Formats: sequence, structure tokens, C-alpha cells
Amino acid sequence: MEINPQLLQAYLEGRLSEKDSLQVQLWLAGHMGDAEATPVLETAFDSCRSEAGKADVVALSATRHRLGLGGKRPSGAIFWLAAAVVALLVCIPFAVRTGYRLHKAPAPVAWQEITVPATQTREVALPDGTVLTLNAGSRVTWPEAFTGKERRIFLDGEVLAEVSKDPERPFVIQSGDVDVRVYGTTFDLKAYRESTMLEVVLMEGSVSLDIPSEEGRREVRLTPGDIAQFDRSDGDISLGRVSPQGFKTFSDNRSFSFINIPLSDIAADLQRSFGTPIVVADANVASKRFLAFFTNGEDLDEILKLLARNGGLRVVRSNGTIYLYGNK
Repeated sequence: MEINPQLLQAYLEGRLSEKDSLQVQLWLAGHMGDAEATPVLETAFDSCRSEAGKADVVALSATRHRLGLGGKRPSGAIFWLAAAVVALLVCIPFAVRTGYRLHKAPAPVAWQEITVPATQTREVALPDGTVLTLNAGSRVTWPEAFTGKERRIFLDGEVLAEVSKDPERPFVIQSGDVDVRVYGTTFDLKAYRESTMLEVVLMEGSVSLDIPSEEGRREVRLTPGDIAQFDRSDGDISLGRVSPQGFKTFSDNRSFSFINIPLSDIAADLQRSFGTPIVVADANVASKRFLAFFTNGEDLDEILKLLARNGGLRVVRSNGTIYLYGNK
């Protein structure tokens, strides 16, 4: 969703759906105080000023001054507070006077976020009892309390999830434009923003993927043992089977399962897990696909040696960085 002054204005006036309001809130939370957010918020303030009466303008000016929105760039927390105050003092009263039909604004949602450093994993317990185990380099955002019709969180990374059952409120993990809808289950979802492949392996229960396609949205339902891979580069999705009991995830002794995965994604996974910069320096092999399993605690050298031998690669180390080339 593109955040612009008009969309922000609609959000402040309560005219967006719950889902769109959530997108705006998350955008503000992620861009507070940066160069991208400043012109959008400033335009919203100016719009409120131009439409409001004289008394409202005075209140708005005083509010801007108190919150540090004068001539200097404000902090992220000030931006967030400013948006709420403007909605209360100026935009919403004006909307009522001009005939907008507004709903009572819900209480602000407090959001939590955690980012896992390279080489580490983290376990997070959500307010509904769901337990997330996050892999290295992952970031997850969730509300302090689930109050809506669904339990939606946002992921950039890889998670092993044990989702608490609640038939009345489905659990949804959103990663970019892909939704994974969960029906009380255990599964592994790998969805790093910079990776080509999004992958779901279902161990127990049921999940569905809601993905974009040329014909619109497409839903793919999984049963235990299914592995679904969505190729973000071309929109293709493939389904396969694994043993739900035998499949090992990153939480099992730092295991790796690369099933038809391009070398560029593999290099990124290894870099996050071992903390060593890895560069695919040969464009001819970046998209080369591999099938490889490392489930016995192999170190980085052992993994690279096997990939090089079976995949026709050269491994070059220079100044602490590993470079991967195709064999000449």
C-alpha cells in the first residue's frame, strides 16, 4: 500500500477499513521521523490547517510547537503523537462539521517488534498463547493484544510457529503481499524479504497461502507433510511432500533443508546463520537451484565444500568475505 497524504487523511478521519488502518499504523511505526514520512505528515498537517477554522488553526499551531514540529525534524515518537493529536483537535472535528460519517476511533494499538541478530534465534510468546521460534535475521511485529476479528502479525524472516487454536479468530502471518492463514497448527515459514523463494512446510494442522497471481488472489491449502514454495520472481508456486516427523527445521541443531533453492537464497541463509559475508560473485550461478540437506551440525566450511563439489562452484575467501563463482 502506498502511503500518501490523502490516505493518511482518510485514516485520521476514520474512513479506512480495519485492515487498511493497520497498514497505515505499521507504516507510521516503521518510518517515524525519517525522510520518507516527513513530507507525508507535513502535507496532512497543512491540509488540516487549510480546511479548519481559525480556532482550530491556533490549536494546531500550538500543538505543532509543543510537539517539536516547527522548523526542525521531529523524532519518531513525536510524529506518532502528533498524528493522533491532529486527528483529535483538527481533522476529526472538521470532518464532523462538513458532514463526514465517522465511526468512533478505536483505542490506539500498541505494537511489539523483535529483530533477531545474525547467528542467533529467539523464542517469542504471543498474547494468545502462540509460540514463535525465530531464525537469524528475522523480524516479527505483533499487537500487544489481539482485539479484532483476526490475529494478524507481520514477518520478515523465518519462523517455526506453534499456533494456539481459536476458531473465532483466525491467525494470519503477513509477509509482503502474501498471507499465510493458520487454523491451529505447527509449521515452518521462511519468508525473508530479500529472498526469491517463500516456503511453507506444514507439520501439523492446516494452513492456506493467499498469494498474488495474474488472475488476482489465489489460495493454496496445505495438509500435514506438504511443502509449498512461492517463487516471487515469476509468481510460480510448487507443491511437494516431506515427512512431517522426519523434516528438520533450523531449530534442530541448526539444520538446513534446501529444496530446489537458488544459490543466491542459500548464500543469504548461510550468511545470516554463520555471520560471515557471502557474495555470489558470478551471475551465471546465482539462480542455479540446489537440493541439499545439512542436518548433522555441519559447519560453514563443510556446507560450502559439499555445495561446491556437487554444484560446480569455486569458493574464494578474501578479507573475511566468501565469494562464490562457477567453475570455468
